[in-house]
Amino acid sequence: MTSGAGRLAPGARARPGRGMPWGAAWLLLLLLPAAVGAGDAGESPPPSPDPVNLWPFYDARYDPVERAVTTGGLGPLVASFRAVDGSVEQRAFRPFYHWRREAQLDREEVESLYPIVQYTRHEQDTQLQILYAFDVRREGSTPEEREERFDLFPFYISGRTDTGQEYWWILPFYGTVYDRMGRDEIQIVLFPLYMRTQYKGWESQFSPWPIVKRMGGADGRTGFHLMPLYAEETIPGKYEWRSFLFPFFMSLRKDLDTDNPEESTVVFPLVMSIRSPARDTTTYLWPLFTYRVDRERKFEEWQFPYPLFIIARGESRHVNRFLPFFTEERYVMRNLLLVKEMRVRNFTVLYPLYIRTEDETPASLVVRDRILWWLYSDIRETGRDGDARRVDMWPFFRYVRNTEGWVTCQALAPLEAFMPGNEVFERNWSPLWAIYTYRRNPEGDEAHSVLWNLVRVEATRDSRTVEVLGPLFAYREQGEESRLSLLAGLLAFERTPGVRAVRLFGQRILAWADQPQRVAALASTGGDR
Repeated sequence: MTSGAGRLAPGARARPGRGMPWGAAWLLLLLLPAAVGAGDAGESPPPSPDPVNLWPFYDARYDPVERAVTTGGLGPLVASFRAVDGSVEQRAFRPFYHWRREAQLDREEVESLYPIVQYTRHEQDTQLQILYAFDVRREGSTPEEREERFDLFPFYISGRTDTGQEYWWILPFYGTVYDRMGRDEIQIVLFPLYMRTQYKGWESQFSPWPIVKRMGGADGRTGFHLMPLYAEETIPGKYEWRSFLFPFFMSLRKDLDTDNPEESTVVFPLVMSIRSPARDTTTYLWPLFTYRVDRERKFEEWQFPYPLFIIARGESRHVNRFLPFFTEERYVMRNLLLVKEMRVRNFTVLYPLYIRTEDETPASLVVRDRILWWLYSDIRETGRDGDARRVDMWPFFRYVRNTEGWVTCQALAPLEAFMPGNEVFERNWSPLWAIYTYRRNPEGDEAHSVLWNLVRVEATRDSRTVEVLGPLFAYREQGEESRLSLLAGLLAFERTPGVRAVRLFGQRILAWADQPQRVAALASTGGDR
Protein backbone atom coordinates (compact mmCIF):
# COMPACT_ATOMS: atom_id res chain seq x y z
CA MET A 1 0.00 0.00 0.00
CA THR A 2 1.07 3.58 -0.42
CA SER A 3 2.33 5.49 2.57
CA GLY A 4 -0.84 7.55 3.00
CA ALA A 5 -3.18 4.57 3.13
CA GLY A 6 -3.86 4.94 6.82
CA ARG A 7 -4.40 8.72 6.87
CA LEU A 8 -7.18 10.87 6.40
CA ALA A 9 -5.70 12.53 3.33
CA PRO A 10 -38.57 27.75 -15.06
CA GLY A 11 -40.48 24.57 -15.44
CA ALA A 12 -39.85 20.92 -15.73
CA ARG A 13 -39.24 19.48 -19.16
CA ALA A 14 -39.71 15.95 -20.40
CA ARG A 15 -36.68 13.88 -21.26
CA PRO A 16 -37.13 10.94 -23.63
CA GLY A 17 -35.83 7.59 -22.47
CA ARG A 18 -35.05 8.90 -18.98
CA GLY A 19 -36.10 5.89 -16.92
CA MET A 20 -33.93 3.18 -18.46
CA PRO A 21 -30.57 5.07 -18.52
CA TRP A 22 -30.90 6.24 -14.91
CA GLY A 23 -32.00 2.84 -13.67
CA ALA A 24 -29.25 0.94 -15.46
CA ALA A 25 -26.58 3.41 -14.37
CA TRP A 26 -27.51 3.37 -10.71
CA LEU A 27 -27.76 -0.40 -10.68
CA LEU A 28 -24.14 -0.44 -11.86
CA LEU A 29 -23.21 2.03 -9.13
CA LEU A 30 -24.73 -0.16 -6.45
CA LEU A 31 -23.11 -3.34 -7.71
CA LEU A 32 -19.56 -2.00 -8.05
CA PRO A 33 -18.52 -2.19 -4.38
CA ALA A 34 -20.50 -5.37 -3.69
CA ALA A 35 -19.04 -7.23 -6.64
CA VAL A 36 -15.71 -7.52 -4.94
CA GLY A 37 -16.74 -8.09 -1.35
CA ALA A 38 -16.49 -4.66 0.21
CA GLY A 39 -16.85 -6.29 3.60
CA ASP A 40 -18.58 -5.28 6.79
CA ALA A 41 -17.76 -2.10 8.60
CA GLY A 42 -16.34 -2.20 12.08
CA GLU A 43 -13.19 -2.69 14.02
CA SER A 44 -10.35 -4.75 12.60
CA PRO A 45 -9.18 -7.86 14.38
CA PRO A 46 -6.27 -7.36 16.75
CA PRO A 47 -2.82 -7.43 15.15
CA SER A 48 -1.27 -10.85 14.73
CA PRO A 49 1.87 -11.24 16.85
CA ASP A 50 3.74 -13.00 14.03
CA PRO A 51 3.60 -12.16 10.32
CA VAL A 52 2.91 -14.91 7.82
CA ASN A 53 5.23 -14.48 4.83
CA LEU A 54 4.84 -17.19 2.19
CA TRP A 55 6.41 -15.10 -0.55
CA PRO A 56 5.27 -14.57 -3.26
CA PHE A 57 1.89 -16.27 -2.76
CA TYR A 58 0.66 -14.92 0.57
CA ASP A 59 1.67 -12.28 3.10
CA ALA A 60 -0.30 -11.27 6.21
CA ARG A 61 0.95 -8.99 8.98
CA TYR A 62 0.39 -6.01 11.23
CA ASP A 63 1.97 -2.91 9.67
CA PRO A 64 3.42 -0.73 12.45
CA VAL A 65 3.92 2.23 10.10
CA GLU A 66 0.29 2.49 9.00
CA ARG A 67 -1.17 0.98 12.20
CA ALA A 68 -3.08 -1.49 10.04
CA VAL A 69 -3.59 -5.17 9.33
CA THR A 70 -2.50 -5.96 5.76
CA THR A 71 -2.86 -9.04 3.59
CA GLY A 72 -1.39 -9.55 0.13
CA GLY A 73 -0.58 -12.14 -2.47
CA LEU A 74 1.06 -12.61 -5.84
CA GLY A 75 3.45 -9.76 -5.15
CA PRO A 76 1.64 -6.42 -5.53
CA LEU A 77 -1.41 -7.79 -7.38
CA VAL A 78 -3.70 -8.73 -4.49
CA ALA A 79 -3.86 -6.54 -1.39
CA SER A 80 -6.08 -5.85 1.61
CA PHE A 81 -5.63 -3.10 4.17
CA ARG A 82 -7.57 -2.25 7.31
CA ALA A 83 -6.62 0.31 9.94
CA VAL A 84 -6.86 -1.11 13.45
CA ASP A 85 -9.33 1.62 14.42
CA GLY A 86 -11.53 0.82 11.42
CA SER A 87 -11.13 4.29 9.94
CA VAL A 88 -9.74 3.20 6.56
CA GLU A 89 -10.18 -0.02 4.61
CA GLN A 90 -8.88 -0.98 1.18
CA ARG A 91 -8.98 -3.99 -1.13
CA ALA A 92 -7.27 -4.33 -4.49
CA PHE A 93 -6.63 -6.62 -7.42
CA ARG A 94 -4.24 -4.36 -9.29
CA PRO A 95 -4.60 -2.79 -11.74
CA PHE A 96 -8.12 -4.05 -12.44
CA TYR A 97 -9.83 -3.11 -9.21
CA HIS A 98 -9.25 -0.97 -6.13
CA TRP A 99 -11.79 -0.23 -3.38
CA ARG A 100 -11.28 2.20 -0.50
CA ARG A 101 -13.56 3.26 2.35
CA GLU A 102 -13.04 6.05 4.91
CA ALA A 103 -15.52 5.49 7.73
CA GLN A 104 -15.18 8.88 9.42
CA LEU A 105 -15.87 10.75 6.17
CA ASP A 106 -18.53 8.23 5.01
CA ARG A 107 -16.67 8.01 1.71
CA GLU A 108 -16.07 5.16 -0.76
CA GLU A 109 -13.91 5.11 -3.88
CA VAL A 110 -13.64 2.43 -6.56
CA GLU A 111 -11.27 2.43 -9.54
CA SER A 112 -10.81 -0.06 -12.35
CA LEU A 113 -7.84 0.32 -14.68
CA TYR A 114 -7.57 3.91 -13.42
CA PRO A 115 -8.37 6.39 -14.93
CA ILE A 116 -10.73 4.38 -17.17
CA VAL A 117 -13.38 3.67 -14.50
CA GLN A 118 -13.86 5.76 -11.34
CA TYR A 119 -16.67 5.64 -8.80
CA THR A 120 -16.98 7.88 -5.72
CA ARG A 121 -19.59 8.04 -2.96
CA HIS A 122 -19.43 10.72 -0.27
CA GLU A 123 -22.40 10.54 2.08
CA GLN A 124 -25.36 10.82 -0.37
CA ASP A 125 -23.32 12.21 -3.30
CA THR A 126 -22.26 9.66 -5.93
CA GLN A 127 -20.39 9.80 -9.24
CA LEU A 128 -19.44 7.19 -11.84
CA GLN A 129 -17.08 8.09 -14.69
CA ILE A 130 -15.85 5.93 -17.56
CA LEU A 131 -13.12 7.50 -19.70
CA TYR A 132 -14.38 10.93 -18.53
CA ALA A 133 -17.08 10.66 -21.26
CA PHE A 134 -19.70 8.51 -19.53
CA ASP A 135 -20.59 10.47 -16.40
CA VAL A 136 -23.39 9.68 -13.93
CA ARG A 137 -23.68 11.70 -10.73
CA ARG A 138 -26.08 12.75 -8.00
CA GLU A 139 -25.20 15.60 -5.64
CA GLY A 140 -27.23 17.24 -2.89
CA SER A 141 -28.17 16.54 0.71
CA THR A 142 -31.95 16.48 0.09
CA PRO A 143 -33.97 15.07 -2.85
CA GLU A 144 -35.45 18.50 -3.55
CA GLU A 145 -32.01 20.11 -3.99
CA ARG A 146 -30.27 17.13 -5.60
CA GLU A 147 -28.42 17.78 -8.85
CA GLU A 148 -28.30 14.88 -11.30
CA ARG A 149 -26.33 14.18 -14.47
CA PHE A 150 -26.32 11.38 -17.03
CA ASP A 151 -23.85 12.10 -19.85
CA LEU A 152 -22.29 10.34 -22.79
CA PHE A 153 -20.32 13.44 -23.64
CA PRO A 154 -20.70 15.19 -26.01
CA PHE A 155 -23.44 13.26 -27.82
CA TYR A 156 -25.99 12.81 -25.03
CA ILE A 157 -26.24 15.12 -22.00
CA SER A 158 -29.07 15.10 -19.50
CA GLY A 159 -29.73 15.96 -15.91
CA ARG A 160 -31.55 18.05 -13.34
CA THR A 161 -30.33 21.25 -11.68
CA ASP A 162 -30.42 21.84 -7.92
CA THR A 163 -33.60 23.89 -8.49
CA GLY A 164 -35.39 20.91 -10.04
CA GLN A 165 -35.11 22.01 -13.68
CA GLU A 166 -34.62 19.04 -16.01
CA TYR A 167 -32.69 19.20 -19.29
CA TRP A 168 -31.27 17.06 -22.10
CA TRP A 169 -29.68 17.27 -25.51
CA ILE A 170 -28.81 14.85 -28.30
CA LEU A 171 -25.95 16.18 -30.39
CA PRO A 172 -26.21 17.29 -33.18
CA PHE A 173 -30.01 17.20 -33.36
CA TYR A 174 -31.71 19.14 -30.57
CA GLY A 175 -31.64 19.95 -26.88
CA THR A 176 -31.13 22.44 -24.05
CA VAL A 177 -28.84 22.15 -21.03
CA TYR A 178 -28.51 24.35 -17.95
CA ASP A 179 -25.46 25.24 -15.85
CA ARG A 180 -23.11 23.24 -18.04
CA MET A 181 -19.83 23.97 -19.87
CA GLY A 182 -19.46 27.40 -18.27
CA ARG A 183 -22.83 28.74 -19.47
CA ASP A 184 -26.15 29.29 -17.73
CA GLU A 185 -28.02 27.82 -20.71
CA ILE A 186 -27.08 26.25 -24.06
CA GLN A 187 -29.56 25.29 -26.76
CA ILE A 188 -28.79 23.53 -30.06
CA VAL A 189 -30.83 22.75 -33.19
CA LEU A 190 -29.04 20.70 -35.86
CA PHE A 191 -25.69 21.88 -34.50
CA PRO A 192 -23.64 23.66 -35.86
CA LEU A 193 -26.48 25.23 -37.86
CA TYR A 194 -27.93 26.88 -34.74
CA MET A 195 -26.79 27.37 -31.15
CA ARG A 196 -27.94 29.80 -28.44
CA THR A 197 -26.11 30.46 -25.15
CA GLN A 198 -26.85 32.58 -22.06
CA TYR A 199 -24.27 33.75 -19.56
CA LYS A 200 -24.75 36.34 -16.79
CA GLY A 201 -27.64 37.98 -18.61
CA TRP A 202 -25.95 38.01 -22.04
CA GLU A 203 -27.40 36.00 -24.90
CA SER A 204 -25.51 34.83 -27.99
CA GLN A 205 -27.02 33.18 -31.07
CA PHE A 206 -24.91 31.35 -33.67
CA SER A 207 -26.23 30.39 -37.11
CA PRO A 208 -24.06 28.64 -38.04
CA TRP A 209 -21.54 28.28 -35.21
CA PRO A 210 -18.98 29.88 -35.04
CA ILE A 211 -19.26 31.99 -38.20
CA VAL A 212 -22.38 34.14 -37.64
CA LYS A 213 -23.08 35.39 -34.14
CA ARG A 214 -25.60 37.88 -32.70
CA MET A 215 -25.33 39.14 -29.13
CA GLY A 216 -27.53 41.05 -26.72
CA GLY A 217 -27.78 41.65 -22.99
CA ALA A 218 -29.53 43.42 -20.14
CA ASP A 219 -26.65 45.89 -19.79
CA GLY A 220 -27.12 47.10 -23.39
CA ARG A 221 -24.49 44.80 -24.87
CA THR A 222 -24.90 44.25 -28.60
CA GLY A 223 -22.73 42.41 -31.06
CA PHE A 224 -22.50 40.86 -34.48
CA HIS A 225 -19.90 38.47 -35.94
CA LEU A 226 -19.40 37.40 -39.53
CA MET A 227 -16.13 35.62 -38.99
CA PRO A 228 -13.47 36.14 -40.11
CA LEU A 229 -14.62 39.11 -42.23
CA TYR A 230 -16.11 41.47 -39.66
CA ALA A 231 -17.09 41.50 -35.96
CA GLU A 232 -18.16 44.05 -33.36
CA GLU A 233 -19.24 44.03 -29.71
CA THR A 234 -20.39 47.05 -27.67
CA ILE A 235 -21.46 47.84 -24.10
CA PRO A 236 -22.43 51.56 -24.11
CA GLY A 237 -19.97 53.60 -22.09
CA LYS A 238 -17.92 50.53 -21.05
CA TYR A 239 -16.62 48.39 -23.88
CA GLU A 240 -16.09 48.48 -27.68
CA TRP A 241 -14.43 45.82 -29.85
CA ARG A 242 -14.18 45.56 -33.64
CA SER A 243 -12.27 43.32 -36.01
CA PHE A 244 -11.79 43.12 -39.75
CA LEU A 245 -10.30 40.00 -41.35
CA PHE A 246 -9.77 38.55 -37.86
CA PRO A 247 -7.12 38.36 -36.42
CA PHE A 248 -5.25 40.77 -38.69
CA PHE A 249 -7.10 44.04 -37.89
CA MET A 250 -8.63 44.71 -34.46
CA SER A 251 -9.41 47.61 -32.15
CA LEU A 252 -10.48 47.47 -28.52
CA ARG A 253 -11.62 50.04 -25.96
CA LYS A 254 -12.46 48.71 -22.52
CA ASP A 255 -12.86 49.89 -18.91
CA LEU A 256 -14.24 53.16 -20.28
CA ASP A 257 -16.22 53.83 -17.11
CA THR A 258 -13.15 53.50 -14.84
CA ASP A 259 -10.10 55.62 -13.97
CA ASN A 260 -7.97 53.35 -16.17
CA PRO A 261 -9.58 53.16 -19.66
CA GLU A 262 -7.57 51.10 -22.13
CA GLU A 263 -7.30 51.27 -25.94
CA SER A 264 -5.70 48.59 -28.13
CA THR A 265 -4.97 48.49 -31.86
CA VAL A 266 -3.75 45.47 -33.83
CA VAL A 267 -2.45 45.35 -37.38
CA PHE A 268 -1.10 41.82 -37.17
CA PRO A 269 1.81 41.12 -37.33
CA LEU A 270 3.12 44.60 -38.18
CA VAL A 271 2.05 46.73 -35.21
CA MET A 272 0.19 46.11 -31.95
CA SER A 273 -0.29 48.77 -29.28
CA ILE A 274 -1.99 49.07 -25.89
CA ARG A 275 -2.46 52.47 -24.21
CA SER A 276 -3.85 53.25 -20.75
CA PRO A 277 -2.97 55.53 -17.83
CA ALA A 278 -1.44 52.53 -16.01
CA ARG A 279 0.56 50.84 -18.81
CA ASP A 280 1.67 51.08 -22.45
CA THR A 281 2.76 48.26 -24.76
CA THR A 282 4.06 48.52 -28.34
CA THR A 283 4.95 45.56 -30.57
CA TYR A 284 6.54 45.66 -34.04
CA LEU A 285 6.68 42.60 -36.29
CA TRP A 286 5.44 40.28 -33.55
CA PRO A 287 7.18 38.54 -31.89
CA LEU A 288 10.41 40.28 -32.92
CA PHE A 289 10.23 43.39 -30.73
CA THR A 290 7.99 44.53 -27.85
CA TYR A 291 8.41 47.43 -25.42
CA ARG A 292 6.31 47.64 -22.22
CA VAL A 293 6.14 50.26 -19.51
CA ASP A 294 3.96 49.57 -16.49
CA ARG A 295 3.48 52.69 -14.38
CA GLU A 296 1.27 50.89 -11.86
CA ARG A 297 3.76 48.09 -11.10
CA LYS A 298 6.75 50.32 -11.88
CA PHE A 299 8.86 48.47 -14.45
CA GLU A 300 10.00 48.63 -18.07
CA GLU A 301 10.47 45.60 -20.31
CA TRP A 302 12.06 44.89 -23.71
CA GLN A 303 11.38 41.67 -25.64
CA PHE A 304 13.49 40.84 -28.74
CA PRO A 305 12.08 38.39 -29.67
CA TYR A 306 9.55 37.00 -27.20
CA PRO A 307 10.00 34.71 -25.32
CA LEU A 308 13.71 34.10 -25.98
CA PHE A 309 15.36 37.43 -25.12
CA ILE A 310 13.79 39.66 -22.45
CA ILE A 311 15.21 42.45 -20.28
CA ALA A 312 13.13 44.14 -17.58
CA ARG A 313 13.98 46.68 -14.90
CA GLY A 314 11.86 48.10 -12.10
CA GLU A 315 10.58 47.71 -8.55
CA SER A 316 8.40 44.66 -9.23
CA ARG A 317 10.37 43.01 -12.04
CA HIS A 318 14.05 42.37 -12.82
CA VAL A 319 14.66 40.06 -15.80
CA ASN A 320 17.72 38.97 -17.79
CA ARG A 321 16.56 36.21 -20.13
CA PHE A 322 18.73 34.92 -22.96
CA LEU A 323 17.33 31.48 -23.73
CA PRO A 324 18.60 28.86 -23.87
CA PHE A 325 21.89 30.14 -22.41
CA PHE A 326 21.00 31.97 -19.22
CA THR A 327 18.01 33.32 -17.28
CA GLU A 328 17.83 35.33 -14.07
CA GLU A 329 14.39 36.69 -13.12
CA ARG A 330 12.82 38.29 -10.05
CA TYR A 331 9.12 39.20 -9.80
CA VAL A 332 6.99 40.74 -7.05
CA MET A 333 3.25 40.04 -7.46
CA ARG A 334 0.77 41.70 -5.11
CA ASN A 335 -2.93 41.33 -4.27
CA LEU A 336 -3.28 37.83 -5.67
CA LEU A 337 -6.31 35.65 -5.10
CA LEU A 338 -4.97 33.71 -2.10
CA VAL A 339 -1.98 35.73 -0.92
CA LYS A 340 -1.27 39.41 -0.48
CA GLU A 341 2.22 39.21 -1.97
CA MET A 342 4.39 36.62 -3.72
CA ARG A 343 8.03 36.89 -4.69
CA VAL A 344 9.17 34.70 -7.59
CA ARG A 345 12.79 34.03 -8.57
CA ASN A 346 13.84 31.97 -11.60
CA PHE A 347 17.32 30.94 -12.64
CA THR A 348 18.33 28.71 -15.59
CA VAL A 349 21.56 27.66 -17.27
CA LEU A 350 21.49 26.05 -20.72
CA TYR A 351 17.71 25.63 -20.41
CA PRO A 352 16.41 23.03 -19.74
CA LEU A 353 19.67 21.54 -18.48
CA TYR A 354 19.34 23.32 -15.11
CA ILE A 355 16.24 25.14 -13.81
CA ARG A 356 15.73 26.70 -10.37
CA THR A 357 12.53 28.37 -9.19
CA GLU A 358 11.65 30.00 -5.86
CA ASP A 359 8.14 31.04 -4.78
CA GLU A 360 8.00 32.98 -1.52
CA THR A 361 4.93 34.19 0.36
CA PRO A 362 4.60 35.48 3.94
CA ALA A 363 3.65 31.92 4.98
CA SER A 364 6.01 29.69 2.97
CA LEU A 365 9.03 29.30 0.71
CA VAL A 366 9.06 26.70 -2.08
CA VAL A 367 12.36 26.02 -3.88
CA ARG A 368 12.65 23.64 -6.81
CA ASP A 369 15.81 22.50 -8.61
CA ARG A 370 15.45 20.56 -11.86
CA ILE A 371 17.75 18.96 -14.41
CA LEU A 372 16.19 18.33 -17.82
CA TRP A 373 12.70 18.98 -16.40
CA TRP A 374 11.81 15.61 -14.80
CA LEU A 375 15.08 13.74 -15.11
CA TYR A 376 15.89 15.15 -11.65
CA SER A 377 13.59 17.29 -9.54
CA ASP A 378 14.03 18.43 -5.92
CA ILE A 379 11.22 20.44 -4.28
CA ARG A 380 11.75 21.83 -0.77
CA GLU A 381 9.03 23.69 1.14
CA THR A 382 9.37 25.48 4.46
CA GLY A 383 6.58 27.35 6.19
CA ARG A 384 4.27 27.81 9.11
CA ASP A 385 2.68 24.38 8.61
CA GLY A 386 6.04 22.58 8.66
CA ASP A 387 8.68 21.46 6.20
CA ALA A 388 8.22 19.15 3.22
CA ARG A 389 10.37 17.74 0.45
CA ARG A 390 9.95 15.73 -2.74
CA VAL A 391 12.79 14.31 -4.87
CA ASP A 392 12.23 12.57 -8.23
CA MET A 393 15.01 10.93 -10.22
CA TRP A 394 13.18 9.65 -13.27
CA PRO A 395 12.56 6.77 -13.77
CA PHE A 396 14.48 5.28 -10.87
CA PHE A 397 13.55 6.93 -7.62
CA ARG A 398 10.96 8.95 -5.69
CA TYR A 399 11.24 10.40 -2.16
CA VAL A 400 8.44 12.31 -0.41
CA ARG A 401 8.28 13.84 3.08
CA ASN A 402 5.13 15.80 3.90
CA THR A 403 4.58 18.51 6.50
CA GLU A 404 3.19 15.97 8.99
CA GLY A 405 6.42 13.96 8.97
CA TRP A 406 5.37 10.96 6.83
CA VAL A 407 8.18 9.71 4.59
CA THR A 408 7.90 7.53 1.47
CA CYS A 409 10.73 6.32 -0.74
CA GLN A 410 10.24 4.20 -3.85
CA ALA A 411 12.26 2.62 -6.65
CA LEU A 412 11.35 2.30 -9.51
CA ALA A 413 9.16 5.33 -10.29
CA PRO A 414 8.60 5.66 -14.07
CA LEU A 415 5.41 7.80 -14.00
CA GLU A 416 5.13 9.40 -10.56
CA ALA A 417 7.25 12.44 -11.51
CA PHE A 418 4.68 13.47 -14.14
CA MET A 419 1.70 13.41 -11.77
CA PRO A 420 2.98 14.38 -8.30
CA GLY A 421 0.52 14.13 -5.46
CA ASN A 422 -1.96 11.92 -7.36
CA GLU A 423 -2.76 9.48 -4.56
CA VAL A 424 -5.33 7.57 -6.64
CA PHE A 425 -2.73 6.82 -9.31
CA GLU A 426 -0.14 5.86 -6.72
CA ARG A 427 -2.34 3.34 -4.91
CA ASN A 428 -3.51 1.72 -8.18
CA TRP A 429 -0.28 1.59 -10.18
CA SER A 430 2.84 2.42 -8.16
CA PRO A 431 3.02 -0.91 -6.26
CA LEU A 432 3.26 -2.79 -9.56
CA TRP A 433 6.78 -1.50 -10.28
CA ALA A 434 7.96 -0.46 -6.82
CA ILE A 435 10.68 -3.05 -6.34
CA TYR A 436 11.88 -1.20 -3.20
CA THR A 437 9.88 0.91 -0.76
CA TYR A 438 10.70 2.70 2.49
CA ARG A 439 8.02 4.21 4.75
CA ARG A 440 8.25 6.08 8.05
CA ASN A 441 5.50 7.63 10.15
CA PRO A 442 5.82 10.75 12.33
CA GLU A 443 6.46 8.59 15.41
CA GLY A 444 9.59 7.10 13.82
CA ASP A 445 8.27 3.59 13.02
CA GLU A 446 9.69 2.50 9.67
CA ALA A 447 9.61 -0.36 7.17
CA HIS A 448 11.78 -1.38 4.20
CA SER A 449 10.55 -3.80 1.55
CA VAL A 450 12.40 -5.32 -1.41
CA LEU A 451 10.50 -7.14 -4.16
CA TRP A 452 7.18 -7.00 -2.29
CA ASN A 453 8.52 -8.41 0.99
CA LEU A 454 11.04 -10.89 -0.36
CA VAL A 455 13.27 -8.92 2.01
CA ARG A 456 11.60 -6.81 4.68
CA VAL A 457 12.96 -4.85 7.63
CA GLU A 458 10.79 -3.16 10.27
CA ALA A 459 11.87 -1.01 13.18
CA THR A 460 9.79 0.64 15.89
CA ARG A 461 10.67 2.19 19.21
CA ASP A 462 10.63 -1.21 20.99
CA SER A 463 10.89 -3.86 18.27
CA ARG A 464 12.78 -4.91 15.17
CA THR A 465 11.97 -7.47 12.43
CA VAL A 466 14.13 -8.80 9.59
CA GLU A 467 12.78 -11.18 6.95
CA VAL A 468 15.00 -12.52 4.16
CA LEU A 469 13.90 -14.64 1.21
CA GLY A 470 10.31 -14.63 2.34
CA PRO A 471 9.68 -17.52 4.73
CA LEU A 472 13.24 -18.85 4.70
CA PHE A 473 14.76 -16.58 7.37
CA ALA A 474 13.10 -14.31 9.91
CA TYR A 475 14.43 -12.57 13.01
CA ARG A 476 12.20 -10.64 15.42
CA GLU A 477 12.95 -8.96 18.70
CA GLN A 478 10.73 -7.00 21.06
CA GLY A 479 11.89 -5.78 24.39
CA GLU A 480 13.83 -8.61 26.02
CA GLU A 481 12.35 -11.28 23.73
CA SER A 482 13.72 -12.41 20.38
CA ARG A 483 13.08 -15.18 17.86
CA LEU A 484 15.07 -16.53 14.91
CA SER A 485 13.14 -18.86 12.59
CA LEU A 486 14.15 -20.79 9.49
CA LEU A 487 11.99 -22.33 6.74
CA ALA A 488 8.75 -20.64 7.83
CA GLY A 489 9.23 -21.69 11.44
CA LEU A 490 10.27 -25.28 10.79
CA LEU A 491 13.25 -24.59 13.03
CA ALA A 492 13.26 -21.71 15.49
CA PHE A 493 15.49 -20.34 18.23
CA GLU A 494 13.86 -18.07 20.79
CA ARG A 495 14.83 -16.14 23.88
CA THR A 496 12.53 -14.92 26.63
CA PRO A 497 13.52 -13.46 29.99
CA GLY A 498 15.54 -16.17 31.69
CA VAL A 499 14.91 -18.91 29.09
CA ARG A 500 16.37 -19.91 25.77
CA ALA A 501 14.71 -22.59 23.63
CA VAL A 502 14.78 -24.45 20.32
CA ARG A 503 11.58 -25.37 18.50
CA LEU A 504 11.03 -27.88 15.71
CA PHE A 505 7.70 -27.86 13.83
CA GLY A 506 6.50 -25.39 16.45
CA GLN A 507 7.17 -27.73 19.38
CA ARG A 508 9.80 -26.93 21.97
CA ILE A 509 12.44 -29.63 21.91
CA LEU A 510 15.13 -27.99 23.97
CA ALA A 511 15.20 -25.26 26.60
CA TRP A 512 17.72 -24.01 29.14
CA ALA A 513 18.06 -21.20 31.61
CA ASP A 514 19.56 -18.00 30.34
CA GLN A 515 22.00 -17.18 33.11
CA PRO A 516 23.43 -13.66 32.92
CA GLN A 517 27.23 -13.70 33.07
CA ARG A 518 28.94 -12.01 35.94
CA VAL A 519 31.23 -9.13 35.08
CA ALA A 520 34.40 -9.01 37.15
CA ALA A 521 35.31 -5.72 38.74
CA LEU A 522 38.95 -4.83 38.05
CA ALA A 523 40.95 -2.62 40.31
CA SER A 524 42.50 0.43 38.76
CA THR A 525 46.15 0.22 37.75
CA GLY A 526 48.53 1.10 40.53
CA GLY A 527 46.35 -0.05 43.39
CA ASP A 528 44.85 2.14 46.07
CA ARG A 529 46.09 5.61 46.67
